[in-house]
Amino acid sequence: MKPLPTIDAALIKVTGVFSFDNKQKKALINAGYMDIPLSEKVPETHSDYQNEQDESVLYYRDTYYSEFSSLMFTGKSEGKRMHGLQRAKEFSMVITLGSIKNARHVEAICSRQELFLFDNGTGIFALSFKPIQHTFEYLSDLIFGLRSFDAKLMFSGHPLVFHEFISKEVLCNIPLRGANVQADDYSGSKFKIYTVINTVEPDDEKLYSRDYLVYEIGTGSRIGTVEEQDYNAPSLIYYEELMQNSIKVFNNYTGLALLDSFTIIGNKQVFQYKENGFYSFNIYNRVYFAIYIYNLFLRYNLFRFNAVFSDNPVKIRSNFEAFVNNYNFSHISFNFLPNIFYKKIHHALGIGTEIEQFEKRLGKLAASIQEDQEKRQAALLGLVSLLTGLSSVNDILNILEKVRVRVNWSSCLFYSSLVILVLFLSVPVLAYLFPENTKKIKRKLFKNPKN
Repeated sequence: MKPLPTIDAALIKVTGVFSFDNKQKKALINAGYMDIPLSEKVPETHSDYQNEQDESVLYYRDTYYSEFSSLMFTGKSEGKRMHGLQRAKEFSMVITLGSIKNARHVEAICSRQELFLFDNGTGIFALSFKPIQHTFEYLSDLIFGLRSFDAKLMFSGHPLVFHEFISKEVLCNIPLRGANVQADDYSGSKFKIYTVINTVEPDDEKLYSRDYLVYEIGTGSRIGTVEEQDYNAPSLIYYEELMQNSIKVFNNYTGLALLDSFTIIGNKQVFQYKENGFYSFNIYNRVYFAIYIYNLFLRYNLFRFNAVFSDNPVKIRSNFEAFVNNYNFSHISFNFLPNIFYKKIHHALGIGTEIEQFEKRLGKLAASIQEDQEKRQAALLGLVSLLTGLSSVNDILNILEKVRVRVNWSSCLFYSSLVILVLFLSVPVLAYLFPENTKKIKRKLFKNPKN
């Protein structure tokens, strides 16, 4: 195996979805979370800070379409909101990989927590991890451990699984897993990983291939897997299929968007830490990461529509159509590069395919509703025809009176019983004629709230 490039900077973010309400949002703010600034390069004086904010607003407006920039950056969106919060609280932990007999322990430091709270109750958290070692082997182990909901870790002397740590220490006890946790229905079993790595050396034949490294980091494979061609190595067809979603706009970096990760590896200051290169840090830590978060927001909500579709198909159809019209943009920027990132991530997450499949499901629903309506209309017309077959109200009353006399009941008892019988029989008839209203009543009577 060829020598590995030297890493001089790395950004690792772990993301996942949760549901929240206003009470839980207040608890998060009380836990020390503050608004994410438009720019992290904050001057010392308040007047300079305002100028810096104004410049950032101008940059976002000039670079990104207003629908996107107002939601993800400037907070000026009308009718739809996203509240970005962050907290610089440090957590040290040890993650255990492998079986008990062959366990490996990886030290990790979570240095920053970010929350992206959308107005429909969808929340996305992001945990930034500070690398303790600048080697590909260490980063590979760290990222592999951070993917799993149930990764075993030691924190403050106590054993925990990863999702429990996040719920307790990051989300103020908002659960991520459980029977009554709505987000657990569509979050999958892995967290999404956003990784940017800068190397000292360029990509050349002297060192291990950058494309191989992007694949191995992005898929959570052991470093060297592709070149060694052992039993864990991908087939050439599968490797080439995944690499079709790579990003190679300039020679100094390669990106790869996959279902569970987004990875960029490059050199020549593609990415630097904040203290060494603010501009490159802000682009990847804030701007491009916002594109990733936005696509995750789309993906998770499409899953949510599928999860709750059977509860109220007609209402979900209306909400889905409004959501797609409001949020599923074809482009987000006046510049070409952000649009490339957006489309690659959009494709990797299968958002377009998910929308197409859901629309087919809605088409079948529409056909089924129309068929049911036709059946109900036919039944209603039959009932109307039966009633109109009787010449008058007097005929109906005469028939009822003859029945009363034959059974030898008093008028009070007979007509009271008749009213009760009519009311009893009307329930299934009305339920058949007005199924959606019936479902609404059932949901209110047998409501089972989820977090």
